[in-house]
Amino acid sequence: MNKSDKLTIHRLHPISILYFMVAAIKESLSFIWVFPLIVLFVHEKIGDQISTWIINVTAGSLIIFLLLVVAGLKWRAFTYQIQEKGIYIETGVFVTKKRWVTSDRIQSLDSTVRVYDHLFSTRTLTIELAGGKESSIILSCISKEEEQRIRKVLYGYNKDKLGESGEESGLQLSNKDLIVHSLLSPKFGIVFTFLFLGLLKYWDITKGDDRDTLFTYLASWFGSNWIFTTVTLMILLSFALSLFLTYVSDYHFKLDKNERGEIEIQQGLFEKKHRTIAQNRIQAIFITERPLQRLLGYASIEAVVIQNSQDEQVKKTISLIPFVKKERAQSLIEVFTGYKRSDSLHTPSKKARISYVGPLFFIGCLLLIPLWIYIPDPYRYFSLITPILSLWLGWREYRTTGWNQSEHFLTLQYGVFFRNTAIIKRGRIQWIVLRQTWLQERKHLASINTAVTSGKEKVKVSLHHIPYEEAMHIYQCTLKKKEEA
Repeated sequence: MNKSDKLTIHRLHPISILYFMVAAIKESLSFIWVFPLIVLFVHEKIGDQISTWIINVTAGSLIIFLLLVVAGLKWRAFTYQIQEKGIYIETGVFVTKKRWVTSDRIQSLDSTVRVYDHLFSTRTLTIELAGGKESSIILSCISKEEEQRIRKVLYGYNKDKLGESGEESGLQLSNKDLIVHSLLSPKFGIVFTFLFLGLLKYWDITKGDDRDTLFTYLASWFGSNWIFTTVTLMILLSFALSLFLTYVSDYHFKLDKNERGEIEIQQGLFEKKHRTIAQNRIQAIFITERPLQRLLGYASIEAVVIQNSQDEQVKKTISLIPFVKKERAQSLIEVFTGYKRSDSLHTPSKKARISYVGPLFFIGCLLLIPLWIYIPDPYRYFSLITPILSLWLGWREYRTTGWNQSEHFLTLQYGVFFRNTAIIKRGRIQWIVLRQTWLQERKHLASINTAVTSGKEKVKVSLHHIPYEEAMHIYQCTLKKKEEA
């Protein structure tokens, strides 16, 4: 590649006019109240001469035309140059805005191939920057070759060097993995619950109806076992929808490292995403074991990553590995992020059991009173499960809680239904609070609350009813690390 190619002024694909049009619509939403005022004004002036339908269509067409013209002008004014030391961008229709961003400010290059991009063989490249008010640059609708060129010039990206670290350093989900993942994921339960509640609502609406209903047809089709057959079909349909949703989000999931040591994540069926994460941006690692996953020895891994985006829709955590065998999880985490989970965790003392079980059992007993009063016979006896369930929840929390403070990492384990393990690098903790109630003081117990940052929001982790000496040790080690930093 010669120097003249790098200094060439480039424009986005013309289809990106639609992107600028959508952006213009979002920017003009605060002035949407002007549209009905204009329509009313026109109605008052010439409403008797022209029909209402023509006025509305004309006004709507005029607005769409103006938005299209503005989007076209923005596309024409948007130019960029890629150089070895950074990227130079000019934008603005009436006022030209020039931006020069050096490559050392670039934190990641993330590309997304959306549904409409497949039609034009394009993709959207998001260049995330370190700090600043405008923390990202979006190049919508560029070709695959242009994306590779930008990555190579700005980021030293070389596709041929990916995956050199060997099989253990990479992960790719097979079709078998996706099938098991969809069956064990919460999507299956959520879809089945919606289908079941929808069927119950339909039953309630059609109850007492003399006309043939869906249940009449089901009984005629499947005979006396129609209820069992219907539930079986709902389970199969829920699994099919869950599998489809899993394929859409995690199809061809691949985790690898590039030659710069950064994490590369690729996934998606209709909307293909290619995300880059630098190790120094990772604030914490979360290992989640859902009930079915834990039973079969699987887990999912998420990372809290520094995100400078001003978008309120940006999630607090990023899915690092959506589905993996638990025994392989630790080795992958250590290879990709450098984070290490403590093998041995401290557990709450026996005198802390009542602190976990007591409050929940008391709440369960209080809930039993109104349930017993308002639920008719003989169903009210089912309400006796409430205090028993609350007692079990408290016991599960007591048995799940664990912690370990090593030289570099703080490991916290917690959860009732889900077992969550948080691995936080000591220097990444934004703030920590030590709390002690008068009841905890009598038992020499305390609670700690910690938080790590992710963009505008913070991810908080709490640990309750641990020995006061342990809580103070974690608190002091965190403060000492922050002072050193």
